[in-house]
Amino acid sequence: MAGAGRVLVTRPEPGASHTAGRLKELGFTPIVLPLSETVPVAAETPTGQYDAVAVTSVNAVRHADSALVARLVHLPAFAVGGKTAAAARAAGFADVTAAEGDGEALAAELSCALRPGAHVLYLAGKVRRPDFEGRARAAGLALTVRETYDTAAIDYADVRERLAEGQIEIALIYSVLAAEALIGLAERPEISGFFEKTRFLCLSSRIFESLPERWKARALISQRPEEQALFDLLAAL
Repeated sequence: MAGAGRVLVTRPEPGASHTAGRLKELGFTPIVLPLSETVPVAAETPTGQYDAVAVTSVNAVRHADSALVARLVHLPAFAVGGKTAAAARAAGFADVTAAEGDGEALAAELSCALRPGAHVLYLAGKVRRPDFEGRARAAGLALTVRETYDTAAIDYADVRERLAEGQIEIALIYSVLAAEALIGLAERPEISGFFEKTRFLCLSSRIFESLPERWKARALISQRPEEQALFDLLAAL
């Protein structure tokens, strides 16, 4: 699709504003409406010895307490993908390995690099998929989880004003939580008509499956769980 139309950006800040900038460069009109937010969770500084750190989200590093990070930066860090690896390096980790973008790939990377029984500290969010933990433990790794952030839905009393001119041509959806929040908003009488022709671009099949049947016919799933894949879908429309 040539740059045109109103695109709803539902991801949390600060990423939402970055996405909006990319969309403007392509000629779209971004409507920034984060439907979830990440908040830090106090995590105890771990005791004992660890062989490595695992991270499946940029937010796990971004919201980690500085004392916790300082306790860990001497360890090798294994990240789920390139952006998470960059966040780990920015936090002070020197030895960082990036997997190929999902929890299963990260578990495979760890099991190849470490001996069975190696103790891994996993920095994570309260809301997370079980893939990585299940695969890592099945590979014989000893995993300790430290939750550093939580994800909460955002409600908007002024959503009609925020959506301004009405019809949304495209909605970018980054999580099941955001999808559920968007469904709830779209049921409000004052904006229900705004989504009658919307194309929904989903970051994963789980997000797609969480959509109502009436939306699925107008929804697409990205090939990879990363934002560039959503932009690839956008370009192909």
